[in-house]
Amino acid sequence: MVKVGDRLVFYLVIKPLSYLPLRVLFFFSNITYFLAYSIVKYRRNVVRENLINSFPEKNLLEIKKIEKDFYRHFTDFIFESIKSISITEREVLKRTQIKNPELLDRYYQEGKNVLVLCGHYNNWEFYALSLPKKIKHTAYSLYQPLKNKFLDRVILNSRKRNGMKLIASKKVVSFFQEENNKPKLIVVVNDQSPTNPNKAYWNTFLNQTTGWNIGPEKLAKKYDYTVLFGHSVALSRGIYQVEFKLISEHAQSTDNDYITDKYASLLEEIIRIHPESWLWSHKRWKHKKE
Repeated sequence: MVKVGDRLVFYLVIKPLSYLPLRVLFFFSNITYFLAYSIVKYRRNVVRENLINSFPEKNLLEIKKIEKDFYRHFTDFIFESIKSISITEREVLKRTQIKNPELLDRYYQEGKNVLVLCGHYNNWEFYALSLPKKIKHTAYSLYQPLKNKFLDRVILNSRKRNGMKLIASKKVVSFFQEENNKPKLIVVVNDQSPTNPNKAYWNTFLNQTTGWNIGPEKLAKKYDYTVLFGHSVALSRGIYQVEFKLISEHAQSTDNDYITDKYASLLEEIIRIHPESWLWSHKRWKHKKE
């Protein structure tokens, strides 16, 4: 049952905020950064531990610098996500560019289905809103339904209003089995802690033994998708450029675990360039290999 408080907060606070210009929301983000980092210390222990374990070569001053930059990025992301509830199509398209659209255009012309593996890196909400309007493929995104039904509905309505089609995780296998003449592009964020550690694939990622969900790779291989790595770079505050990198044009031809290993390698590469842009507050390494 939806709590009355959830609705009140959304309709009296969150939704009205979403109509404010981003420059005003970034002012609120500056205040929230100070509160989250210095007063509330939101998940500071988790963030600090993740950073220290990921970058053993860095001293404490360097770790604290990344930590502070992460909280600035994180609070910006919160307010950008609020803005995404009501942002116009015109504005979100101005704020999100694709660096190499010709790559996707070629796969569309060749009739290839594409699986894009992403991470919790920079703003994936703007990504979801802009991608369907910038590509020729029919765009889909895999999502994990939230326990809070009201919040789940709010997020789904926001993400799909510009044409992104959403696939609940429990329906993903049946979705891949469906025949569809128009080429599909499916976005999967796959850097969460594995849902079943006993069935996960394990490798070394950011200096730590790390488990990965293998479902995306298995489905890509079974249905011979072209697999890309997708990530966004912040060009300035609230402005992002998305880039796609090839993992495999024919997933069926790859060795087992190649796709997951390559995805992890590319994700680590961009994290090391801009470490503040990844979601360090997530308990990524809560599961250990047995």
